[in-house]
Amino acid sequence: MRAVFSVILIVLGCVLAPPALVGFWVAADLADTDSYVKDVAPLANHPDVQDAVVDRVTGAIARPLRKRTLSPAEDLVHTLVQAVVSGKDFPVVWEDVNRMAHRQLIAILSGGDGRMPPVRDDTVRLDLTPVYNLVKDQVNSLVQEELGGPLPDLRPMFELFSSADLARARTAYTWLIRLKWVLPFLSLALLAAGVLLARDRGRALTGAGLGLAASMFLLAAALAVIRDVYLPDYVGPAMPEAAATAVFDALTGSLRAGLRVIFAVGLVVAGVAFFACCRKRASRDHQPAAPANDVAAG
Repeated sequence: MRAVFSVILIVLGCVLAPPALVGFWVAADLADTDSYVKDVAPLANHPDVQDAVVDRVTGAIARPLRKRTLSPAEDLVHTLVQAVVSGKDFPVVWEDVNRMAHRQLIAILSGGDGRMPPVRDDTVRLDLTPVYNLVKDQVNSLVQEELGGPLPDLRPMFELFSSADLARARTAYTWLIRLKWVLPFLSLALLAAGVLLARDRGRALTGAGLGLAASMFLLAAALAVIRDVYLPDYVGPAMPEAAATAVFDALTGSLRAGLRVIFAVGLVVAGVAFFACCRKRASRDHQPAAPANDVAAG
């Protein structure tokens, strides 16, 4: 019975390890605006992200041009927007628009706790208006005469999350934030209790290490499935697949680094425990047997 309880505790500890890591990642990275912006800031120089921004802003500007049969000017507009997005001012603009989008996201996930600005129709959008404003004057100088006036105020944007998506995620987000410290300690406590309860602690420690590594492998597999299978269907026409994948990789970078560390720790613990058990067993087998006359005399 003792062995059964030991196995149950170790299995529970391994099962809780992935949600514990995810919860800590959500609280430390996704829920914190500065950490979120730091994660996505390098994407300002990512070619796929730059192309997506250029295409969206160019498309917004092109609509009023097409109405005046000025389609040939689209190539020039694309070049101007490309120059802005690849320029020195874009990284700062990129951080600003992502900071605002993240505040909208947390406002919805936290249920509008009063500390965040209200969000229109519960949809999180990446507002590219600042990018448009950087190129607006240059475009106006080229086409204002043909348009009969300046370009209208445009708000090109990417829709990141809809209200339905966030409604489903709100409960999970709330509990992961609340249990960000509880789950890791509970997982470790269950693993430790399972090892201490076992009759053969070396074998139990080996199993715990392998189980922990296996749980991290399954988490990595789940992330790969989300990235390669579900993400393309989710973003649809809202954002190019390559750009969405780049954003996903940037946001989950610390999570993937964490699971790799825990995976390695699990394998090291299992390996050390296994070889310690083998050495102990070998030394016990090589102990000389007590002489028969000594046993009889005893």
